[in-house]
Amino acid sequence: MKEYKRCLAIIRTYLNDKTLKLNAKKLDKIISEELEKPIDKMDTNLIDLCLNALVAYRNYKSEQESKK
Repeated sequence: MKEYKRCLAIIRTYLNDKTLKLNAKKLDKIISEELEKPIDKMDTNLIDLCLNALVAYRNYKSEQESKK
């Protein structure tokens, strides 16, 4: 969870919005919106940040499930 929260903090800083509510759904939405843009307008750094956060979240959830 620590890595996931770190990733979210980086995204909030990147977007210059410290109060932005982020969860897996919101991250998926951001990625989808960026991928719909023409390649020269797409923010690949933002996509990478969101993907890193999703991977960290899914790893955390997987670890929690394996502990049960």
